[in-house]
Amino acid sequence: MPSPHGQTEKLSSKSSKKNNQRHQDSLIPLGRLVNTHGIRGDVRLLPHSFPCRTLYPGLTVFLQDAQGQLFTHKVVGARPRAPFVILTLDGVDSIDRAETLRDMTVAVEETVLPPLEDGEFYYYQVIGLAVRTTAGTDIGEITQVFFSGGHDIWVVRQGEKEYLIPVIEDIVRSIDIPGKQAIIEPLAGLLD
Repeated sequence: MPSPHGQTEKLSSKSSKKNNQRHQDSLIPLGRLVNTHGIRGDVRLLPHSFPCRTLYPGLTVFLQDAQGQLFTHKVVGARPRAPFVILTLDGVDSIDRAETLRDMTVAVEETVLPPLEDGEFYYYQVIGLAVRTTAGTDIGEITQVFFSGGHDIWVVRQGEKEYLIPVIEDIVRSIDIPGKQAIIEPLAGLLD
């Protein structure tokens, strides 16, 4: 079986502004700007997956505010400082300007993501997959993915129930992105 593990930058996709809908559909969120860093305009990105190697100087990123409005910036610098990435963006040269970016989502166009190896996937590709056991029991839908330090974790929800499914070969038997489903073999107590 191909490895079910994702890469560091594999993230979910969301968009909300109607007049930019076509463009936003190709944007992949990398994380959220949570604070300023220093007084020269740097900002702290809390990436969905650290260290977020997708970011590099010269890359165009899209900042999306709560209303769905998009702003573009070029990355001048990206320095990992766990669990954050300290970003220097063109045109953001003061703490006051950096403060206006707080809580914005940082996204990139899907086309700039690194190519995948066989058996790999981006996080955003598994969001919404139905999860079933090898016995055919529906568990729910993947609503979130995060990295726990050793492996990825799927947050699977069905109604009020929520399950945390480790993405390891002993549990995840297959991932069928075109078929929109994943099959798991739950270990004892996993679904209790």
